[in-house]
Amino acid sequence: MANVIVLFDRWMKPDADEMWLKALSEEMGGGFGGHNLYFVENVEGDFEWSTEPRDGVKEAKGDSSNIKKHIRDADVVVTGYAPLTMAIMEEAPRLRVIGVSRGGPVNVNVEAATSMGVVVLRAVGRNAVSVADQTLGLMLSESRNISRLHHSLRTGQYFKEVDEHGRQRYMSGFRWMELEGKKLGLIGYGQVGERVAARAKAFGMNVMVYDPFVDAEMLRGEGCVKVGFDDLLASSDIVSIHARLTPETRHMIDGEALKKMKPTAILVNTARGELIDEAALVTALKEGWIAGAALDVFEDDPIKRGNQLLSLDNVTLTPHSAGRSPETEMRGYRQIAHQVASYLRGEDVNPIHVANKSVLG
Repeated sequence: MANVIVLFDRWMKPDADEMWLKALSEEMGGGFGGHNLYFVENVEGDFEWSTEPRDGVKEAKGDSSNIKKHIRDADVVVTGYAPLTMAIMEEAPRLRVIGVSRGGPVNVNVEAATSMGVVVLRAVGRNAVSVADQTLGLMLSESRNISRLHHSLRTGQYFKEVDEHGRQRYMSGFRWMELEGKKLGLIGYGQVGERVAARAKAFGMNVMVYDPFVDAEMLRGEGCVKVGFDDLLASSDIVSIHARLTPETRHMIDGEALKKMKPTAILVNTARGELIDEAALVTALKEGWIAGAALDVFEDDPIKRGNQLLSLDNVTLTPHSAGRSPETEMRGYRQIAHQVASYLRGEDVNPIHVANKSVLG
């Protein structure tokens, strides 16, 4: 009989405890397979949300003292955002599995967990549908000037300009792009990238992919063309980033890369802010190296007051909202619940959901 601690995040979802209960009940069955489930609210405390690493974790929120108190006898801990540092995990000598209902378990010190023999589970592609939808929305907003014209109407600027200069002159002041027939360059072809490709093809776009880990034949079968990084930058009308953030990919879009893009091109990022050298992007947008950008993520994320991008007219910005939807959260809970249930039945967990596969050996 195992003790399963559910550290639910009410601050993120008011009914997070009910959602976890539903997911775990579906996977573990009535009576939870004889195991003990304890639901503990992950309350606010000494860990505030930040992209800056602290004790081997980031993008975490919670109270370390409260977590330590409640996981001492835990065999399994599941959560979305609770910080699980080495010091916290050391308080749980029976701990064998941590399940995080996010694609990247950055709120867990995975290296420390590995040294302790603790399996860290992650949800794969839980927000891929939402992010792909918003990626297309950002492309459309920037290429069709949707957010700019909305703002112009709401503020009355549209009516002022039309009264002074006429509608035709006002509309001629914008850049316009149709998506049909244009070249979309995807950097990364994982869960999000492949969904963006499918949506883009429905708009009649020609999709190119730069991803060293994806087979060219497979891409061809899905109606895409594999290209090199520089070729993608030089020939794409829209470049959309869907790569993982690693030491190697940080600032992969820097000043040199931006200068290789078409002056009429649009850069889209719904992945991680640090994939782009933001200072170089601001320069590129001001000096016209590229036509525009549409961003949901930023180097200092979420975006802060005073960010230079907020002062530019040729950008569409959203505050790291692409992954949000009711379906996203539940999809993550269900994936983790399924893997936890497998583990508790003595079955193998699916390696694709394991962040530290070496522990499985």
